[in-house]
Amino acid sequence: MSVKSLLLVWRDKKSRLYFHVGTLTYNGDLYKFEYTHQSKAYRKVKAALNVGYTLHPAFPQLTKIYESEKLFPAFARRIPSKSRVDYGEVLKKLSLPKEADQMDILRATRGMTGKNPYFFDEPLRLIDNNILKNNFYISGMRYREFPDPWSTLLREGDELILEPDFENEVDPNAVKIFTKDKLFLGFVPGIFSKAIGALLKRNTEMKITITQINPTYTPQLWVKVNFQSVLEKNLSNTELIELDSLLIPAA
Repeated sequence: MSVKSLLLVWRDKKSRLYFHVGTLTYNGDLYKFEYTHQSKAYRKVKAALNVGYTLHPAFPQLTKIYESEKLFPAFARRIPSKSRVDYGEVLKKLSLPKEADQMDILRATRGMTGKNPYFFDEPLRLIDNNILKNNFYISGMRYREFPDPWSTLLREGDELILEPDFENEVDPNAVKIFTKDKLFLGFVPGIFSKAIGALLKRNTEMKITITQINPTYTPQLWVKVNFQSVLEKNLSNTELIELDSLLIPAA
């Protein structure tokens, strides 16, 4: 099987900013977790440490690559157990097949548990060296004042619009997401905002489309979108570093 990868994201409660602090991978035999300590890109673990982050107690060494034949307990407890009587219904609700593995479930649920500051996001994927793809959930929808019921205003397959939010006092790299009718839905997830914002400034060809609408879920799972962009060949070194830090690791 190909390597499955997820980005571990930590939210700083004080600033409300998000940091990509680590990456979890699974090749079918072995799980690996490592912090993003080697990356020079935006909002990695060293930047998080500078604002008060402390390493996860299950992974206390910054430079170690952790390996396990089973999903690490710190992450396994974030997903429903196969022993649950309603396990099949849980998978169905998540639109997952019965053969879905733990990485698939973490991807679908983002591994969210209550007010815990950790969750997972999917990495960017580079196809044929110039097609950039990603699936993510719109961020910040819980803070919007939508008409009720808001879900009737959206449909799967709707194309959305991205706009830089230059006046954002929390995150100067924030990117807003609108419907074509100019309804402000929320934001691109913070760990992707600088990379996607840089592509927007270059007028790079891109498309963002709604793939899931889940009004009965927690707000962090309300609307999932597919993002796709055609990269230019003359990206700057800074832009390449930022993109590389978010790309799926090679198999």
